[in-house]
Amino acid sequence: MARKLQDSCAYPPRMMNADRAAAYLDLSKTKFLEGVQSGSWPAPRDADGVPRWHRLDLDAASDATDSKEKRLASGRKSLADMLEAEGAAGGAQ
Repeated sequence: MARKLQDSCAYPPRMMNADRAAAYLDLSKTKFLEGVQSGSWPAPRDADGVPRWHRLDLDAASDATDSKEKRLASGRKSLADMLEAEGAAGGAQ
Protein backbone atom coordinates (compact mmCIF):
# COMPACT_ATOMS: atom_id res chain seq x y z
CA MET A 1 0.00 0.00 0.00
CA ALA A 2 1.36 3.40 -0.96
CA ARG A 3 1.88 5.82 1.87
CA LYS A 4 0.57 9.36 1.83
CA LEU A 5 3.09 12.09 1.19
CA GLN A 6 4.12 13.78 4.41
CA ASP A 7 6.75 16.46 4.63
CA SER A 8 7.77 19.42 6.71
CA CYS A 9 6.54 22.22 4.43
CA ALA A 10 5.02 24.98 6.55
CA TYR A 11 3.13 26.20 3.48
CA PRO A 12 1.98 24.64 0.22
CA PRO A 13 4.42 25.13 -2.65
CA ARG A 14 3.21 27.14 -5.63
CA MET A 15 3.86 24.32 -8.14
CA MET A 16 3.43 20.66 -7.19
CA ASN A 17 4.11 17.25 -8.65
CA ALA A 18 1.25 14.71 -8.75
CA ASP A 19 2.08 13.26 -5.31
CA ARG A 20 2.13 16.62 -3.60
CA ALA A 21 -0.94 17.93 -5.49
CA ALA A 22 -2.90 14.84 -4.44
CA ALA A 23 -1.76 15.27 -0.83
CA TYR A 24 -2.71 18.97 -0.98
CA LEU A 25 -6.26 17.93 -1.93
CA ASP A 26 -6.23 15.05 0.59
CA LEU A 27 -6.61 12.48 -2.18
CA SER A 28 -4.64 9.42 -3.17
CA LYS A 29 -2.42 9.93 -6.19
CA THR A 30 -4.54 7.41 -8.12
CA LYS A 31 -7.83 9.19 -7.38
CA PHE A 32 -6.25 12.56 -8.15
CA LEU A 33 -4.95 11.41 -11.54
CA GLU A 34 -8.34 9.82 -12.33
CA GLY A 35 -9.91 13.21 -11.58
CA VAL A 36 -7.39 14.96 -13.84
CA GLN A 37 -8.25 12.48 -16.62
CA SER A 38 -12.02 13.03 -16.16
CA GLY A 39 -11.68 16.82 -15.96
CA SER A 40 -12.60 17.15 -12.27
CA TRP A 41 -9.13 18.50 -11.52
CA PRO A 42 -7.03 20.78 -13.74
CA ALA A 43 -4.43 19.48 -16.15
CA PRO A 44 -0.82 20.07 -15.18
CA ARG A 45 1.22 22.95 -16.51
CA ASP A 46 4.48 22.35 -18.31
CA ALA A 47 7.38 23.48 -16.14
CA ASP A 48 10.43 22.96 -18.35
CA GLY A 49 9.09 19.64 -19.62
CA VAL A 50 7.95 18.49 -16.17
CA PRO A 51 4.23 18.32 -15.33
CA ARG A 52 3.38 20.52 -12.35
CA TRP A 53 0.05 21.57 -10.85
CA HIS A 54 -0.31 25.20 -9.84
CA ARG A 55 -1.71 25.68 -6.34
CA LEU A 56 -4.15 28.39 -7.44
CA ASP A 57 -5.53 26.10 -10.20
CA LEU A 58 -6.13 23.39 -7.58
CA ASP A 59 -7.76 25.91 -5.23
CA ALA A 60 -10.09 27.15 -7.99
CA ALA A 61 -11.07 23.60 -8.96
CA SER A 62 -11.70 22.70 -5.33
CA ASP A 63 -13.83 25.82 -4.82
CA ALA A 64 -15.81 24.96 -7.97
CA THR A 65 -16.74 21.54 -6.56
CA ASP A 66 -18.49 23.31 -3.67
CA SER A 67 -20.70 25.31 -6.03
CA LYS A 68 -21.62 22.51 -8.44
CA GLU A 69 -25.16 21.27 -8.07
CA LYS A 70 -25.58 17.53 -7.92
CA ARG A 71 -27.44 16.30 -10.96
CA LEU A 72 -30.15 13.73 -10.38
CA ALA A 73 -30.93 10.84 -12.67
CA SER A 74 -33.91 11.39 -14.93
CA GLY A 75 -37.20 11.06 -13.07
CA ARG A 76 -35.68 11.37 -9.59
CA LYS A 77 -36.67 14.09 -7.15
CA SER A 78 -34.42 15.91 -4.74
CA LEU A 79 -35.09 15.82 -1.01
CA ALA A 80 -36.17 19.47 -1.17
CA ASP A 81 -38.69 18.65 -3.92
CA MET A 82 -40.09 15.71 -1.92
CA LEU A 83 -40.43 17.80 1.26
CA GLU A 84 -42.10 20.59 -0.68
CA ALA A 85 -44.58 18.14 -2.25
CA GLU A 86 -45.25 16.56 1.16
CA GLY A 87 -45.89 19.99 2.67
CA ALA A 88 -48.27 20.93 -0.14
CA ALA A 89 -50.12 17.61 0.21
CA GLY A 90 -50.35 18.05 3.99
CA GLY A 91 -51.72 21.57 3.64
CA ALA A 92 -54.41 20.46 1.17
CA GLN A 93 -56.10 18.13 3.66
